[in-house]
Amino acid sequence: MTKVLVTGAAGFLGSSLVEELCRSGCQVRAVVHDARLVTSCLGEVEIVVADICDLKKIREIAAGCGAIVHLAAKVHAIDDSGAEKDYEAINIEGTRHILDAAVASGIGHLVFASSVKVFGEETKGCIDESQIPDPQTPYGRSKWKAEQLVSEYAGRHGLTAVSLRLPMVYGPTKKGNLYRMIEAIDHGRFPILPRLSAVRSLLHIRNFVQAAVLCLRAPCFKRAAYIVTDTEPYCVTDLYDWLRAGLGKPDPRWRVPLWILKSGARCGDALQAISGSPAPLTTEHMTKLIGSAWYSSAAITSELDYRPTYSFEKAVPELIAFYRDAARAGC
Repeated sequence: MTKVLVTGAAGFLGSSLVEELCRSGCQVRAVVHDARLVTSCLGEVEIVVADICDLKKIREIAAGCGAIVHLAAKVHAIDDSGAEKDYEAINIEGTRHILDAAVASGIGHLVFASSVKVFGEETKGCIDESQIPDPQTPYGRSKWKAEQLVSEYAGRHGLTAVSLRLPMVYGPTKKGNLYRMIEAIDHGRFPILPRLSAVRSLLHIRNFVQAAVLCLRAPCFKRAAYIVTDTEPYCVTDLYDWLRAGLGKPDPRWRVPLWILKSGARCGDALQAISGSPAPLTTEHMTKLIGSAWYSSAAITSELDYRPTYSFEKAVPELIAFYRDAARAGC
């Protein structure tokens, strides 16, 4: 494999991917926007500090590489509505700069990290790549527009390029909402969930890394985008119960009825509107907690031989151990 340029290399996805690429003997040029974020595993690779919004700099650092994995982005968080212009500047125009640099440097292979948010915030049944994107948030719209850029450049310039539509990626990290959920459960601040029918697709970090490496090695792609998930979706209540058990919490004697949770969320909406400060539970939080988000990765499984081996239930001990270590370290 030729030298790979990885943007967003200091992030959760990027650092894990770089580590695997180095382990397999691949040369890596890691792009970070802040040298202070560089982790030990990145110390073995060529590190470049750059902003993807700086087209001149991006063109300079792309020279000499044969492939790009573009992970850098303004990410979506449960309590971050985000300014649309920020998502456009980083996720859309930043991606355009990466694509321009690829063309200028003669790079023929590109993997772009997109999101299942291009389909909206909830699903009815299981969604696959045949579903027409209908993003509902600035983040989702920015990822969908970036995907279209990737496809446009692939067609116009002969790039072998693909977008990976990712659900929530989990693993040993403080980034994202899962760590906060574990912390809230541990301190008794998370409501005891009722038995819910909703299921959610998730993606273990090691499964993501496998998919990204497969895409780097693929000579071509049958489609412009693939959904990547764990093998099966997870019942929301099961996720909660597995984390409780991992934390050593006893089985709940009773569960909060769903109508009480919804009422609490509406109260949170009102409190947030009056105070202007984030409330611990709102309708938006509730939708993300109990809403269905079910996606199929059958296409990448059949076409690129993707075989996810990690699951949430088996990952719980690692997640809890990481949480305990971080709590002890006070970081």
